[in-house]
Amino acid sequence: MPGEIVIIGENRSAHVCLSQNYDLLQLKDVPEAIPYLRDPDCAAKVALFCNVTMRREQDFAVLSEISSIHPYLQILLLPENARSLPSNLPVQNGNIHMLQKSATVEGLTQIIQHAASTAGVLAEKARQEDQTPHSEHDHGASSLFSSKFLARVGMADVPVLLHGETGAGKEVMARRLCACSPRANKPFLKLNCAALPSELVESELFGYEKGAFTGAIIDKPGKFEITQGGTILLDEIGDMDIRLQAKLLQVLQDGEIQPLGSNRTVRVNVRVLAATHRDLRQAIEQGTFREDLYYRLNVVSIVIPPLRERRNEILPLAEVLLRRHLRPGAAMPDITEELRQALLDYNWPGNVRELENIMRRLLVYQDPSILAHELAQSAAPAIPKQVTSSNDHTNGRNGGSSIDRLAEQSRLAESRLLVEALEATRWNRRQAAARLDLEYRAFLYKLQKYGIADKKERPENKRVF
Repeated sequence: MPGEIVIIGENRSAHVCLSQNYDLLQLKDVPEAIPYLRDPDCAAKVALFCNVTMRREQDFAVLSEISSIHPYLQILLLPENARSLPSNLPVQNGNIHMLQKSATVEGLTQIIQHAASTAGVLAEKARQEDQTPHSEHDHGASSLFSSKFLARVGMADVPVLLHGETGAGKEVMARRLCACSPRANKPFLKLNCAALPSELVESELFGYEKGAFTGAIIDKPGKFEITQGGTILLDEIGDMDIRLQAKLLQVLQDGEIQPLGSNRTVRVNVRVLAATHRDLRQAIEQGTFREDLYYRLNVVSIVIPPLRERRNEILPLAEVLLRRHLRPGAAMPDITEELRQALLDYNWPGNVRELENIMRRLLVYQDPSILAHELAQSAAPAIPKQVTSSNDHTNGRNGGSSIDRLAEQSRLAESRLLVEALEATRWNRRQAAARLDLEYRAFLYKLQKYGIADKKERPENKRVF
């Protein structure tokens, strides 16, 4: 294959040693090499930059671009051609490597041979993954996209907006993009914008200083500071408070944050990925989402289809998820033909997350026929009930609906859980919050939301609901 190893610049010793085993392409300088390496049909496995002049960030940016086009091309930089590159550039990430200055000709030859072998293995692995509709680490999300697509988007280092139903695999896709990016060895943090009140989301993102509000007894850095140089995933961005959206837009524009209660600004270098199950264009029309923030985030938009539209992935994913939760030494239950058909017929409103729970249930039942029957019953269309009671007619006249009743039942259930946790801990609110696996401030917010008073403030004979 012509040009299997590309040598840019003069290195006669390496040329002589490698020409016996590889097809070599000799290029005189970087301007001549860049067009060749940028070509999507380039067949090179290794690009060795020898005695050529590099121009700091500009040349490294070009190398990053080339590595995103050819994710398995190994780019080797010798110290003499990279003296001018800043020491803080992440040249050891991905497929760009800085070689040791003391490498001998024999050592350099071994390094290049190893790089060529690595490139071949990675390329073959990627080819097999592209032909397989699933992977144990994909969890159903990135199998929709080729490795080259993931590498290009990952290396682009721009904001990405992920759309998809709950449980479809948006977080998995975000982690795969991070793994394919120059920030792969930096922190990856996630914040669910719908799980906390807007005040807590703000303090979690930007941090706060001591005395900023009641309970702020120490300085606390926000996720943007903690994730410095890394990637942050803003899950359910469509539920973010409109006021907070303005502050996020400023961060994306200026790269600066201001902690709560502070006059100082902090420079941050963080890649922002956002995920949502909502229609953000409709939210813009309704005035609940900023249009300028939408266009700032929507540099690359990835739509992850629901599992019911990826029927060919259901059975392979089921087997992968079943193996994932199988205890060591335990026998793997058989996915019978009856269960396979039930899995294919089911509509999967909970997507891959629901499929994972179903497979965990199979490990508990150890009987595929029971699970197949449950899925068949769930897949059957529900028979509408006749409204005959006077109470139902009264609710209809008063404007009540099943959604309202469901919301009320949900409210009562959550209130009951809060009170039970408090009673179990003798009304110690911190212990109750830990018992429910809630942040303390979020727990206090829920107590205030449902009007649950402290034990000292409520009469002994007062019922909460």
